[in-house]
Amino acid sequence: MRIIALAAAFAIATPALAEDLSAQYLAEFFGPIQELSIANEREYCGYFGYNDAGEVIATKPKKGLEDSCQAEPSDEMVEVIASYHTHGAFHYEADAETPSSTDLEADLDEGVDGYVATPGGRIWMNDYDTERAIMLCGRNCTVSDPDYDSTAFPPVNGSYDLDGLYDRDESSDDY
Repeated sequence: MRIIALAAAFAIATPALAEDLSAQYLAEFFGPIQELSIANEREYCGYFGYNDAGEVIATKPKKGLEDSCQAEPSDEMVEVIASYHTHGAFHYEADAETPSSTDLEADLDEGVDGYVATPGGRIWMNDYDTERAIMLCGRNCTVSDPDYDSTAFPPVNGSYDLDGLYDRDESSDDY
């Protein structure tokens, strides 16, 4: 039943989304996707965009790999405005509590904002205009992995530029 409800949620445009991709909206949007992502230990990804009627729509989440995901915008989208993806389940081998430098670079290359949900339940925005990853809401904002260990990696800052993400990538290897 949950899968049917999830599919229906992505098949229609939602007025709340059209008005604002707020942290509250994103927490609800990512909730069922996070459940799948954590259970399957895979990233899920997609896009937000405008349809012909000017409504914001989201693609159905595409199942990716453990540490990557590739999606295509919907044919119904006349303009892509943002990407979205999850970071899967918590693993001691991978610091996934922030967008990676690759995540931010990909959104900058595409010329769109990006939204990322982490195993600890944080939601981030990769802001195209400022070229920064900005935390929209913190730990347990959306569904989180019960195995998440907040002591496994360096503390999380509220925002990062690309150099900060490169530094975090390097420091996580030594943590």
